[in-house]
Amino acid sequence: MISPWDEVTVEETGSGPGSPPALVLSGTAGSLTIRPPEHRGDWLSRAVFLRRLRDCADELAALLESRARTGACDDDSGQE
Repeated sequence: MISPWDEVTVEETGSGPGSPPALVLSGTAGSLTIRPPEHRGDWLSRAVFLRRLRDCADELAALLESRARTGACDDDSGQE
């Protein structure tokens, strides 16, 4: 469950190059942290994943906005 008070932030995990920043989603239902892999050689593949995640989140947001305006999918099935 997501609430209006939930946050998405990029947080530093330390001051050195061995402590890269992490994406943190935190809120009432708990938290999720996405950290880069330990080995720098794998960071580019994580960047590709994060861009795919961003693109899919944008796509989902557009669908939700569209359906909220048009009332599509209002079937009272109780599904979230």
